[in-house]
Amino acid sequence: MQKDCGLVTGIIIGAALAAALLPTEPAQAYTEKTLYSFCSVRPNCADGESSEGVVIGPSGNLFGVTTFGGKNNAGVVYEFAPGTNQYNVLYKFCNKGNCTDGSQPVRVNLVIDTLGNLYGTASKGGSAHDAGVVFELVRTGSTYREKTLHAFCPRKNCVHDGFTPVNGLTYAGAASGQPYDGTSPLYGTTEFSETGGAVFSITPKTGGKKWTERVLYSFCSQPGCADGDDPDTPLYIDSQGNIYGTTLFGGNSTNLGVAFELSPLGTGYTETVLYSFCAQTNCADGAEPEGGVVMDSVGNLYGTTVSGGDGDQNSGQGVVFELSPDGSQWQYSNLANFDGSDGLYPESGLIIDANGNLFGTTVAGGTKQKGNVFEFNGSPQSLYSFCAEKGCADGAHPLSGVVEDSAGNLYGTTVENRGKGHHNGGTLFELSP
Repeated sequence: MQKDCGLVTGIIIGAALAAALLPTEPAQAYTEKTLYSFCSVRPNCADGESSEGVVIGPSGNLFGVTTFGGKNNAGVVYEFAPGTNQYNVLYKFCNKGNCTDGSQPVRVNLVIDTLGNLYGTASKGGSAHDAGVVFELVRTGSTYREKTLHAFCPRKNCVHDGFTPVNGLTYAGAASGQPYDGTSPLYGTTEFSETGGAVFSITPKTGGKKWTERVLYSFCSQPGCADGDDPDTPLYIDSQGNIYGTTLFGGNSTNLGVAFELSPLGTGYTETVLYSFCAQTNCADGAEPEGGVVMDSVGNLYGTTVSGGDGDQNSGQGVVFELSPDGSQWQYSNLANFDGSDGLYPESGLIIDANGNLFGTTVAGGTKQKGNVFEFNGSPQSLYSFCAEKGCADGAHPLSGVVEDSAGNLYGTTVENRGKGHHNGGTLFELSP
């Protein structure tokens, strides 16, 4: 969490310095509706504070987590019903002694199985090492019971196990919209390990009462971390079971991140670096790819970087990139540089719709330098710039991406709002075309 807070602070300061140079933003194409303002229940933001990630359930209800608020300021899991505007806290973390149930879930898109159970990660709590957990909320009717599936770093010095799981979980079939079956493996990343972070799987044993965690790959296991370092990003799994993602650091000599593939080989996985960022002069190809990648119908990968592009690592404001398979090689293309009006610093991941359009968020930039939601279909186009309302009542700084429903509406969260009667806990929003 310290790294995330520092990054956001630096981004906001840098964006403010550049504000006077920004061009006027085009007319907004989407209508924004604030569905819920977090930290509305006082004291101590019992309803949660700073939501990072939301998913759509089978009934159309939204499920998400907050990093803070709730009991002991450890975050909550919540449900919001758009049809009735009903908001419910399903679980408050650190509800058990020594926070063995976890604490502070960071940028988590929950997994929902066919029975309505919820799965995710919390970055802290669990073991005595405070190394985080994988959790399940078991649904019984309208109530949920928390079950800790794995506490990270159970052994001395965290040997053979990662710690600080971030960005939640995924599974084979998630990209095609298949619901999770509750029995196949879930996959995720830890920001740290005995080397430079890890990709892990967790699989239920027969009967589902216990789960087995397995580290599939530990980064920074090659000289100079050529294979990547710090996979603080979501994962994507294709139809062949290959796992794709990015790391913030490592790679070539500039140490500014890689895109990678983990391919099944026997009982294990082999890692291939698809691209090392900042390989071009002044990081024209981007640096620090924090949002992971998504794949289109013909196998091309798309993602964003937080920095680099038009300028250098420090003055560049991020790019949209494409990686295209070409035999045994992958070809890199810089599709666009962010210029401020279309956003700055795209920290979150992208989604791709049935027409191949990409959607994402930026943590800063836009009309008021408070971030925006953008669409990419040849160039980034701002769909909505936050802080359009007095005191940023509509929210500011979306740190996570968006999800899309069957009608084309987009849903997401922001981590700040300062409007009258609000307590700066962020918002849950809807954008309608």
